[in-house]
Amino acid sequence: MRLPTRVVASGLALTATVSLAVPSAATPAGGAEGDPGVTSASRSASASPTTTFDVFSDIQGHLDDWDDVLTDAAETNPDSVATVINGDIVDRGYDFEYEDVSDVLRAHGRDLPLLATIGNHEAYAPAWCDERTLCQPTWPNGFTEEGLYQSFYDFAGTDSVYQELVVDDAVMLALGTERLMWWENPNFDDQVYLSDTQLDWLRDRLAHHGRSGRPIFVFTHYPLAHTVTQSDGDAGRYHLQDAELRSILADYPQSVLFSGHTHAQVTHDRWATRVRVPGGHPDGFLAVDTAAVLNHQYLQVTTGPDGAVIRARDARTGDYPNEVRVPAVDPRDTFAVIGVHAETGTVAPGDEVVVTARLRNHGARALPQSVLRPEVPAGWGVVDPAERTLGRVGRGQDAEVSWRLRATDEPGEAVIGVIAEVRGAEVPVVVDEAEVTIASAPEGETRVSSLPFLAEENGKGPVERDLANGAMGRGDGGPLQMDGVRYDHGLGMLAPAEVSLYTGGRCSTLSAVVGLDDAAPQGSQRRPLPVGTPAGTVVFVVLADGEEVYRSEVLRRGEAPERIEVPVEGAERLRLVVEDAGDGSAWDYADWAEATLECAGRA
Repeated sequence: MRLPTRVVASGLALTATVSLAVPSAATPAGGAEGDPGVTSASRSASASPTTTFDVFSDIQGHLDDWDDVLTDAAETNPDSVATVINGDIVDRGYDFEYEDVSDVLRAHGRDLPLLATIGNHEAYAPAWCDERTLCQPTWPNGFTEEGLYQSFYDFAGTDSVYQELVVDDAVMLALGTERLMWWENPNFDDQVYLSDTQLDWLRDRLAHHGRSGRPIFVFTHYPLAHTVTQSDGDAGRYHLQDAELRSILADYPQSVLFSGHTHAQVTHDRWATRVRVPGGHPDGFLAVDTAAVLNHQYLQVTTGPDGAVIRARDARTGDYPNEVRVPAVDPRDTFAVIGVHAETGTVAPGDEVVVTARLRNHGARALPQSVLRPEVPAGWGVVDPAERTLGRVGRGQDAEVSWRLRATDEPGEAVIGVIAEVRGAEVPVVVDEAEVTIASAPEGETRVSSLPFLAEENGKGPVERDLANGAMGRGDGGPLQMDGVRYDHGLGMLAPAEVSLYTGGRCSTLSAVVGLDDAAPQGSQRRPLPVGTPAGTVVFVVLADGEEVYRSEVLRRGEAPERIEVPVEGAERLRLVVEDAGDGSAWDYADWAEATLECAGRA
């Protein structure tokens, strides 16, 4: 018989520990016994050494499919001890939709501990006057951000979008956006915002549970870019803290990041992939697509002291199309990883660049002292003292040191490494190197979009080459189009934005067609701008070696673009800048179409 779950809310997170046997005295997993918000229970000696639970995602109002997969789960995984729903629980976020999902759970007698993440569909009701009438022009139709979150909290039984559930030895951590970004900023869509507080919480829980070496299961609705199936395109462009989340997970090869949203079939080869991050553990972390209930698919996870097995289940065909194993790691292993990072990937000949080495101790013991020195190619110089000493670096901790390096005068590619010596201990060290490009001056007629950027800043995501500005990913914008005319090359920005280019004194003229792009991505909500908000107003600026050589009038959305020719004779560097005209950046999607440099050299 399964005992009732004891759940206690703690601050911004939920911690629960469930036993299949009568609990006895034990030290709480998250702190000293008796600490608020910590519940603990022990397993009996006769309990199974493994724990199994089910992972579902993307129900989205498909209640018949929800009923089917729960029937299948009860038959094929009767020992499941928890239910995870990884976002898109409902179709739009109405309270009655959550109640419908709960009714199906109750009909199956599935009273297991629940861990839920918030998805994009949990916040789509504001585009509707009622459940049958779409009313996007009158968004948000009486809904509030707080009310939508509260509906999710009521279903999930928590007061936070990030939470922890520990059932027997299975550690489950849920992450979620703390802001509905399209509500906060009209230039955003369903982007996921994880605060520093949430990321610090994740670091703490991984560090705590990582000491056992057993698998740790992390859930977020949207995938990270270029991880699982279909995350290379639209689905992978939503995490605002993609790099930070990736870096945190990279230190734990036993961690598994589950994501949904794509509705991809679990038969794909990239259903589960290892994600390696420079400076992280050499084995990286595992990313897994949670499948979609609306496809009659879900996951069964079995975990124990030796690792875990994740099996993709198709309830319609009655088979397991895919499975992946997650080995436990030996917490006694001792080694260190050094990640090398250059502040910019491209420099002008002879420029200085700051290179930072981060030493991460992945071992079971502290590193008493480490000596690091940069390893640079011929022709490069080290401006700062080369040899640096780091003091004690504890288990699971890291330390950084930086150098100023001077690039060679010869254009080309360079690899920067680090030589490390750990004193007082025999510790293997893995070094990830950094690559830096020394730019060459353009020759002849050169498209600006073909040149490397010495630096770039943009209002959302990267500056796009030969596309309008899209979202957070590179290459996710639409075609450059102004006043109904499409252009095959140029730069797409969202103000405030700028790029820096190396021209080497060889160019005489910059020409371009500048203006506001016809498209203003509103995303799935088609949210109208607040009354009185200017819909796209920008100023284009060109600086040559720091001196302003061109400034446009204020250009507005809907106006015809302007063709410009700017003299840049003898300039070593150019900066192309788009300002927001001082009235905010709503829909300030600016194009430098057909941006071209006329330079000496190649005919």
